[in-house]
Amino acid sequence: MYENTILKDIENVQTIYIAGHINPDGDAVGSCFGFALAMAKLGKTPVIFLEEYPEKFNVLKGSEYVYKGDSPLVEPKIFFALDCGDPERLGKAKDIFERAEITYNIDHHISNTYFARYNIVNGGASSASEVVYELLSKMVDIDKDIASAIYAGILTDTGGFRHSSTSERTHEIAGKLVSIGVNTPLIHSKFLHEHTFTEAMVSAIAIGRMKLEDGIAYTYLTKDDMDRVGARSKDREGIVSYLLNTEGVDLALFAVEKENGIVKLSFRSNKIDVNEVAALFGGGGHKLASGAALKGELDDILQRALDELRKRVKNGK
Repeated sequence: MYENTILKDIENVQTIYIAGHINPDGDAVGSCFGFALAMAKLGKTPVIFLEEYPEKFNVLKGSEYVYKGDSPLVEPKIFFALDCGDPERLGKAKDIFERAEITYNIDHHISNTYFARYNIVNGGASSASEVVYELLSKMVDIDKDIASAIYAGILTDTGGFRHSSTSERTHEIAGKLVSIGVNTPLIHSKFLHEHTFTEAMVSAIAIGRMKLEDGIAYTYLTKDDMDRVGARSKDREGIVSYLLNTEGVDLALFAVEKENGIVKLSFRSNKIDVNEVAALFGGGGHKLASGAALKGELDDILQRALDELRKRVKNGK
């Protein structure tokens, strides 16, 4: 099994490099923190590469291993990419990953491109954190700190155990993590309900221009919107889920204008395969939750994405 391969590969290696995807969400953060804590427990020195993430995740242990400087000029022996569907999603860490002698890709996205030497991808898992748990539970004694990080990753990527990817196994794992001592009231409150003033301001702008047509809820944010309230990418998390959770909505689309003419699209669905739609724009993810980023005009890209969603609503698939 892969856990034995990992243990063999890290046996004579001290520094373990780890990275999650750009614009890290709770699953990326939780899986990286949990994995790093396990590596430290095995006597290794973990180094995590993560872009800026919501500060609330620093209540979890593991943040101390996040590299704070510019990308170092290193030649890694081993590198683990977590919750990342393709190497481009590693951002600045991609160059370091490609210099590594041994690479692992641990993920749950059905659009994963299997880009590493070893690809541990379970498209049926609720989250990368769930996949990480299956590995770590056979490698180390999972303590409260590791359990808390993994639980947070699973909780956030399942929307509080609501998404269709949540399986019996997901609940079984969550139960085991809780039995280890995870502070579930704190984690649920912190990661599912708490938000900053800036998050509230940017959400108000997006929700204020939200539209609903034929079961499709959509909205957008311009770069000026973000600059006006001092918002960053981490402050937009949760907007597309808010759209989908609106009564009468089956599909949600959220478009954001970023720097250098890049537009980020986020798709959510209750039944229609939005991974296929995201793929048309060079993206991917899951059947009911996917995204893409491409260059162009915000209005044009938003309308093209809406047209594709309308086609599927009309065809019922």
